[in-house]
Amino acid sequence: MKSLNATEKIIDYIKLNILNGTFKINSKLPSERKIADLFNISRIPVRNAINILCKEGILRAVPYSSPIVEGFKKVDLFDDGEIYKNHNIQEFYVESLRARQLIESEATKLAILNATSKELQKIKYTYLKSIDELDKVSHGLIEECYDADLQFHKEIILASHNPIFIKYYELIPKTVSSNQYFGFKYRNSLKDMISHHNKIMIAFDSKDSYLGYTSMYNHLEDVIQLFQHD
Repeated sequence: MKSLNATEKIIDYIKLNILNGTFKINSKLPSERKIADLFNISRIPVRNAINILCKEGILRAVPYSSPIVEGFKKVDLFDDGEIYKNHNIQEFYVESLRARQLIESEATKLAILNATSKELQKIKYTYLKSIDELDKVSHGLIEECYDADLQFHKEIILASHNPIFIKYYELIPKTVSSNQYFGFKYRNSLKDMISHHNKIMIAFDSKDSYLGYTSMYNHLEDVIQLFQHD
């Protein structure tokens, strides 16, 4: 892999901090000088990076001031030119997520009640791994991140000890993977996802099955909203 030049490093730095919520939507970006000093470089590559991100719509230029953070635009997967438009693919994604929402929320509740100590260790490990992988999203390495997140969900299903839930999850791997992929690709920030995962783990640690159910339900509701038209 080629090393990044100064402008590319600044672009990655800004994107990552938007994704993790440090640079909030509708807030001003730190000054060119502050970013340049952080990397011990001149302001020129910082300005170049900002200009590129403004053209991409991630930042909005403001005369005589720092740009405003716009965030990552939600791309419409289902525009008029989409080949699957006539096959109601949008409805399919929403319906598949609704089914997962009901099953995984109940599975989370059961896992909190039924998981063995070994299963709890696996759930915690996959949770921590999914968080560790998040910074790769800013480098375009989405697959590594959603694979880790997918494993977190799978371990919860297995720990539910419900054979119907486990079999269901085994039968729809491609659907689950596509849900995960687009859930990452078309969100403005990863902050909400991290918050939901944190709440799920708090529920496991406190053995609060109701909190586990609602946290997983709200987590998947957040993904569903990415597929809904405004």
